[in-house]
Amino acid sequence: MPKPQLEKLFDDWAAKVLSLAAAVALFSFYQLNKLEERPLSVPLTVLNNGQFVPASQYPRTVRLVLRGESNAIYAVLERDLVATLDLRPFTAPGVFRVPVIIEKRGSALGIDPLEISVEPGELALALEARVVKQLAVLPSFRGFLEPGYELVGFSLSPPAVEAAGPASVMAGLADASTESVQLSGRSGDFSLRVQLQQKDPLVEFLGSDSVEFIAEVRKAVVYKSFGELAISPQGLKAGLQLVSELPLASVRIAAARSELENYEPADDVLVADLSGIEGPGVHTVAVMPRFPEGMSVESWLPMVITVSVETYLPTSGEARP
Repeated sequence: MPKPQLEKLFDDWAAKVLSLAAAVALFSFYQLNKLEERPLSVPLTVLNNGQFVPASQYPRTVRLVLRGESNAIYAVLERDLVATLDLRPFTAPGVFRVPVIIEKRGSALGIDPLEISVEPGELALALEARVVKQLAVLPSFRGFLEPGYELVGFSLSPPAVEAAGPASVMAGLADASTESVQLSGRSGDFSLRVQLQQKDPLVEFLGSDSVEFIAEVRKAVVYKSFGELAISPQGLKAGLQLVSELPLASVRIAAARSELENYEPADDVLVADLSGIEGPGVHTVAVMPRFPEGMSVESWLPMVITVSVETYLPTSGEARP
């Protein structure tokens, strides 16, 4: 290049450099203004070393803001952005500030430009020793069985579960509760799988987080006593007659409440069986209850009675009994 042209090229070089820098800055500013933002939330994964775990509450998700070209950032799948809190380096209890690490995978790789900001960027966590403990399982109930029925027994399988968590929390735990077992509308035995309640997010159940609930349902039984009941003599052979007066009796009945509410005993609910008497004399016979099906006789008195029987001699024209 001829010398005059070279001199002209380098004339006012400082101003030319400043102009070029300004042009680059303007272009970059324009490009930045073209970038868009996409907010989203992703789960926060906590990694620990099995010896020390969080003893203070922490957010289960973090908020990310992706900044880049529109078609690129909206193509990123949420599962390809992993937020992690790495507690593995900590080997003693205490309170520590731990940064939230964002890892890009799959659809988030190879995008340029891509800026990712995270909120919160770090967390202050208290760490304690991890304790494993056996907890008895207790059921929770909701609703009521059908009228006239009651829950007479139940079992849980397994009856206890193993849980782990920070020492201070585990020290106050003795049992684990199930989610509510619905009783409404039931009138017979039943079984179902029921989840355990996650009362404290710092505590985890080891193995299964549900148990088998098995229930025994029966009619609700009430008891009622009746007194001054007549004993009905039955089965006395022809040619014999009962000459002694039978005592009054009492009885105690067990049955469903609905069956006993308005029940009044009939005249023949207690029977003296005289069919075994072959001739006149004094005889001891059993008194037997005969109540409707569904009623259980708990006790009755007397259970035996003494009766006097004579030969029946009809007068002239009188029919035999």
